[in-house]
This record gives sequence, C-alpha cells and structure tokens, in this order.
Amino acid sequence: MKITSKTLYSLHFLCALAIKGKTASSKPVHLREIAEEYDIPFKFLEQIAILMKSVGLVKGTRGKAGGYQLAEAPESIDLSRVIKATEGEILPWADIAGGDAVTGDILQRIFQEQRDFIDKNLASITLSDIAEKARQQREPAPMFYL
Repeated sequence: MKITSKTLYSLHFLCALAIKGKTASSKPVHLREIAEEYDIPFKFLEQIAILMKSVGLVKGTRGKAGGYQLAEAPESIDLSRVIKATEGEILPWADIAGGDAVTGDILQRIFQEQRDFIDKNLASITLSDIAEKARQQREPAPMFYL
C-alpha cells in the first residue's frame, strides 16, 4: 500500500484538528496555522480541507473567527476512513486474470484477506489515539527533585 502526500497531509490536518480541538467549545483552527506548524503547502491544505469537508470529516466556519473543526468526535474517525476518503479502496488490486483458474482464485482470496486485515487494523486506530500519543510526546517529562 502506498501512502501519497495527499493522504499523509490529510492525516496531519485531521490530527492537528483533533489535538487543537480538545473540547466541543474549542474555536475553529485557521488553515494558515496548521500549514505553518505542519509544513504543509497552504494551497494543498486548502484542497485537502475541501475534500475532508465534502466527505463530512470536518466543518468549516467563515469569517475572521472562522476556520476548521472536526465534524465528529476524534474517537469516531479512524485511519481507514481517512485513507478511503483520499485514496479510494485500500489495496485496490485488480482481479487475477490469466493463468490457472484455481491458482487465480486462491491468489484472489489471499489478496482479499490481506485487504481485510489491513483495513481492520487501520480501522482500530482513531484520531483520538494519535492525538493522545502526540500530546504525551509533546509534554515535558516530569522533573524529580531530591
């Protein structure tokens, strides 16, 4: 499976919203802020934001106090959904053509099992999981004094 820049930046964008939008009353986050902090080209981030809005993962607010927020709780957005929104089906192999029909059927089942396995694992990781790990890594280690 190849992860494109579009998918990687989409994940960064959504994770930034999960990290910055800790509560339901959090203010929308400006795209410029995310573009600068995550080193994402602004125009590319605008396109990603439009895509994420069209698939219902984010909502946008216009105006001076506007920006973007997650449309759902970060616990309900998993990596599989994000990858499918940006790339389409995970591991989109074509049907096995040519060769022995029996071998082709066996290979097709193997590939389907691998797609299902990867999809299940990606679906088990949410934006909330990633945001929590990021917060933990950014927090300074506790200092102990003797």
